[in-house]
Amino acid sequence: MSKKPKGWYKDIVLRPVLNVDGYMPYEKICGHVADVYYSVDPKSIERQVLDRARDSLFISTYTLFKVGQAKCPAYWVNSDLLAALAQSDLSVEAENLNWAMETGIFMLPIGAVLSPENYAVQALYWHCDKERSLLYWAATDGINIFCRRYRLEDNERKIRHIDAQELDSETVVDFNEYLQSIFLRLLLIMEARPEYVDTTSERVIVNKGFSKSSEKDYYKPLWIGKEYRLRKEGNTENTGTSTGSSKSMHWRRGYLRNQAYGEGRSKRKLIWIEPVLVMGSASDL
Repeated sequence: MSKKPKGWYKDIVLRPVLNVDGYMPYEKICGHVADVYYSVDPKSIERQVLDRARDSLFISTYTLFKVGQAKCPAYWVNSDLLAALAQSDLSVEAENLNWAMETGIFMLPIGAVLSPENYAVQALYWHCDKERSLLYWAATDGINIFCRRYRLEDNERKIRHIDAQELDSETVVDFNEYLQSIFLRLLLIMEARPEYVDTTSERVIVNKGFSKSSEKDYYKPLWIGKEYRLRKEGNTENTGTSTGSSKSMHWRRGYLRNQAYGEGRSKRKLIWIEPVLVMGSASDL
């Protein structure tokens, strides 16, 4: 693997971002990208990923290379939002996906997503090749690589995937399915609830010493659902006045809906009906 050149960070990063407690430092994630970006020949990896479409090494390498080429754009995912998406029934159709951001990184809360070997997956990387109608994503737990390539079938309005032949293991296939659901749900929610997605990043000056010369420019991270909190409903106090049986604590699952709007309600927009944690009785707490 080629050594990262001096000044690599400025070469593949649009701007430095402040660290966030509970997440892998952005600089370290970019370092993983840089290790790949500077070790491959651009023309060679473009050819190899098409010729060897089921090889996870080329799929993951190509994905991280494209992320580096795009200067590592990233979104930090709120942990409550991630939990709510897991409690939602979200169908995935190509027409619903927003490709305003074709390449990027989803920064995941440390410990929120664990691999089969119980290591944390700290980020999901993706790239959409619209010219060839191909979608790539990759992730790592620090030991293993997980990735997939999809072909967007416009005539069927669906996304089909090709399993990378990482290991002949049902466990890996199942975990790929799990990561895939997280990735596609995040893309869908960026379309269905754009108010949850940051569009601007405030500049911050950090002084790492005692002189003005040690000041350095950083930017606040871009979030998906920064202020999002899980919705809860129900009376948690047992007053003893209820005459019927009460249900125990449970989830009312979320879902997507095409909502009519505009003149004559002739237009449609995708919205997310959020899941709700129904609290049940106080004895369930």
